[in-house]
Amino acid sequence: MPTRKGYLLVEGHGEVEAAHNLVCRLSLDMGLYLPWATPRRWPNLHQWEARHSGGVRAGAEFVRSKADAGALLILRDEDDQCPRETAPAIADRLRQLDLPFPTAYVLLHPEYEVLFLPCLQQMGFPAWDRDSWETRRGIKEWLSGQLPRGRSYKPTLDQLPMTRQLDFNLLRAANVPCFGTLERALAFLARHLDHAGRVYPG
Repeated sequence: MPTRKGYLLVEGHGEVEAAHNLVCRLSLDMGLYLPWATPRRWPNLHQWEARHSGGVRAGAEFVRSKADAGALLILRDEDDQCPRETAPAIADRLRQLDLPFPTAYVLLHPEYEVLFLPCLQQMGFPAWDRDSWETRRGIKEWLSGQLPRGRSYKPTLDQLPMTRQLDFNLLRAANVPCFGTLERALAFLARHLDHAGRVYPG
């Protein structure tokens, strides 16, 4: 039987390498020794079923077809809605699929770059100048505003090197809500590797 792997679905181009680095490093940091396959970019993870391509259901069924699938993590930005409402609704539908591995659905609010905010100063940026980590969109634009003239933040170029500089202890101390959710999701997957159909949040 092939070695079980964790499968990771993401939406953005830049997140393929960045999210892989994040999840692999964080898993090791937490003592969760599950190998992670290279993430798959999957469209329309904000929809259960997409009219033309992608969607959460199709992504889950794609991973079901993998003989070595031991866990599934779906990671995406939740720009405008409340993760406390969206994630449980999708999790309920994933539970109905009765997948042969545990699954976690995690929303980064408002966007992936929120993870950088507590670590900005050690990355050479000014400190984040807002009262909350998750108050609004526009982190990419804010990062662009801190760069030299003519240079803008680009996820495909900047997400991976900035992810490599993340300090997980700083993130924990800063109490970034979606980072805590990601840690709980990884712990859930590790606890339930031998339990089909289990879904986080639940």
